[in-house]
Amino acid sequence: MEAKVYFETYGCSYNNADTKIMENIVSKKYEVVEDIRLADIIVLNTCYVKTSTEHRIVNRIKELTSKYSGKKMIIAGCMSLVDKEKAVISNPRASLIGPQNIDKINEVIERMLRNETVYYTSYQRLDKSLLPKLWKKNEVIRIVQICEGCADACRYCCTRIARGPIFSFKTENILEEVRRGVLEGAKEFWLTAQDTSAYGIDSGTNLAELVEKVVEIDGQFYIRIGMMNPHHTLKILDKLIEIYKSPKVFKFLHLPVQSGSNRILKMMRRRYTIEDAEFIIESFRNVFPNITFATDIIVGYPGEEEDDFMKTLKFLEKTKPDIVNLSKFGKRPKTDVEINKECDVKVLKDRSRRVHELINRLQLEGNRKWIGWRGKILVDEKIGEDSVGRNEYYKNIVLKEEAELGTFLEVEVVDAAQHFLLGKILCR
Repeated sequence: MEAKVYFETYGCSYNNADTKIMENIVSKKYEVVEDIRLADIIVLNTCYVKTSTEHRIVNRIKELTSKYSGKKMIIAGCMSLVDKEKAVISNPRASLIGPQNIDKINEVIERMLRNETVYYTSYQRLDKSLLPKLWKKNEVIRIVQICEGCADACRYCCTRIARGPIFSFKTENILEEVRRGVLEGAKEFWLTAQDTSAYGIDSGTNLAELVEKVVEIDGQFYIRIGMMNPHHTLKILDKLIEIYKSPKVFKFLHLPVQSGSNRILKMMRRRYTIEDAEFIIESFRNVFPNITFATDIIVGYPGEEEDDFMKTLKFLEKTKPDIVNLSKFGKRPKTDVEINKECDVKVLKDRSRRVHELINRLQLEGNRKWIGWRGKILVDEKIGEDSVGRNEYYKNIVLKEEAELGTFLEVEVVDAAQHFLLGKILCR
């Protein structure tokens, strides 16, 4: 091996899958190490979706550049395209590789070993379903990328800048990845994209048709369908609900609504109304009353008035989401948000506090309803000495007992906290 390479990943499951692809490519020629001190080259796969994440990434680059000045660095992921200038300032000697260039990771390393600084940041349509990922033998969860990019143009979001327009991967390649995972012992597959509901709009198919084929694959496993934009979800709503009836599909709905105000949604360039979003949620709950509903909310969007904010609180109170990813608005590089009226800092903090308090209450109330539930879970995670499993509604159930990863167990929920349920094993 000519060099040792260390990977550090930030952000979403999609980014984690990108790292797995790069690790697999690198392992063919170099040594992938888990201890940064042993590495010759550090690869930082960056996220850049929020201002808070940007600060964390920049600080991490500077910290590693200072602490390991003798090591070479590659800055990968969204930062390399969204804010190339800041990446270069943070570490002038670092090379950059964009999300659509990860298949060239060994070329970048080869040139860096010749003391070159290189930038591979051009856009290309890269079908990542053709690129194997480096999975550990005992990994229960597999991340399956089904498309890349965005079919929308929301004003606040830099995702399209980093990931490009929607590009759906070939259905047969996706199915083959799942089949291979099942044979290798995986039991949970996350169908992942920047917007899974947009799958196939560029290739004459759709998400429901894809999932229908995935569930036909032999084996005992679950599928988790990733984030879906309400605009595209509406177009295939009936078909989606039908395929969710499969026992292989987690009853989990991640619908990022962002605001309860139609005025703000229009300013954001979100192509749906709050009534559309509520209709989708109600439609799923009519068939799956216990479905786990996750959403994303932004507070303090430029121009947001108290009335707009109150509509967001009303939406949350009405729909009672199980999971809320809350963000304070922050301007992202290269986005075209007009900041004519920025939210006052004190007002922003107050609104964030009020939403947090509501979310905390709703989540605890929702979880307490599960106390006494009995049923099957898949053990898919270890946290310290605890085992964590998921039932078909994707509720995370913590077990204070030893349980083998990848096993299905009968459990009873005996207690509830805000972010998890506590269970005991009834039958192994």
